[in-house]
Amino acid sequence: MLLALAPTALADTATPRGGAIFSQQTLNAPKGAFAGKSTTLNGHVESGVGRYSISAKIGRADWLPVTQVTADANGDFSFVWKARKPGRYNFRITPVGNASASQVEATGAVHVYRKQKTTWYGPGFYGKRTACGKKLTKRTIGVAHRKLKCGTKVEFFHKGKKIVVPVIDRGPFVRGVRWDLTFAAMKRLGSSETIVPGVLPLR
Repeated sequence: MLLALAPTALADTATPRGGAIFSQQTLNAPKGAFAGKSTTLNGHVESGVGRYSISAKIGRADWLPVTQVTADANGDFSFVWKARKPGRYNFRITPVGNASASQVEATGAVHVYRKQKTTWYGPGFYGKRTACGKKLTKRTIGVAHRKLKCGTKVEFFHKGKKIVVPVIDRGPFVRGVRWDLTFAAMKRLGSSETIVPGVLPLR
């Protein structure tokens, strides 16, 4: 049975069980998925107990086998996975012995992040225009980056919370810091200090 996927919303949300987000709860990672780090993915299929083959790909690359798992009577399973680089990975779950794409049991997409140092800014700049022409206020949600095109959406994941914000400014200009969230955006991530969240530009 092929499961239809709802579109991923570009808005801040609490991450169900934390970590890697699928459009449906086909799979999730309790502690998030980060490039170069092994993580445990928990999964579910509607058909219940059985042996399943899992494959994944990023972008237009070929499908590559990940592992085989055994689902319990409730259709639940788990496995350890490591992504080499950040990005949006597509997954498909197929009953073992059914090679046809029409026999795919479930599909989904997981976001793999890269941890990068992130600061925040705001006070002292309110009422002024950003480098992208946006008026900065206490409620402005956005992020500054040195090179990414204005309007580029960027996803941040920190301690079970996720936000997707646009690039609205240039900066930061401090060595070792890659991103500068507006104070309102940082608050939505549940922090008011320098952090090292998972980051993924959505190109």
